[in-house]
Amino acid sequence: MPPSVAQVAGATANLIRIPIATPYWGEQSGQAFTVRAVVQINATSAAIRQLLLNVSAYPEWNNFVPRVSFPTAYTSNSPQPNGSLGEGLLFTEHVDMFGKGKPSGLVRMRLLMTTLEETEHEGGKAYKVIWLGKGYPEWALRSERVHAIYPNGDGTCTYDVWETFSGPLALLVRLFVGGALVKRFRQWNQELKEYVERKSEVTGP
Repeated sequence: MPPSVAQVAGATANLIRIPIATPYWGEQSGQAFTVRAVVQINATSAAIRQLLLNVSAYPEWNNFVPRVSFPTAYTSNSPQPNGSLGEGLLFTEHVDMFGKGKPSGLVRMRLLMTTLEETEHEGGKAYKVIWLGKGYPEWALRSERVHAIYPNGDGTCTYDVWETFSGPLALLVRLFVGGALVKRFRQWNQELKEYVERKSEVTGP
């Protein structure tokens, strides 16, 4: 089982009142804000990307999002038979926003994966994974999450994830769950770090 929230330490996370621009929505203003978490991981960038995309393994390490489901149309046609995310794929995160650990308390968040990008970086390959929130009308709430994975040149990688929220409902999101989002983003990063490092130790470089 993944560690509890109380055990999480190491990754850093914060809420940024001057929002970070995102590839799809660009610069945002008004009540917009960003939640960002960063952690250094002793694993290859490819191993980190693989774990991030392999949502079938989320129950093994991810307390923040212990389950991901796909629309029935995707399941019946089996476009992603290995339970992995791909560009253009709609999916639903089942989110434990307040760390209660109860299936009945999970909140469903509909998302669309838009980008899986690979670039050359000093020290190896870098990756960017991006998805958009699709649970609310765009005029009311817009969200975009960017996962950036890049090698540091010393055998470690930096995993940097941020999500920018904008639109009239962004203020309510910040007031009611802003603090919880910071904790959960930190938890996500730390749990991913610990899991992929354990897997890397078992499988080797």
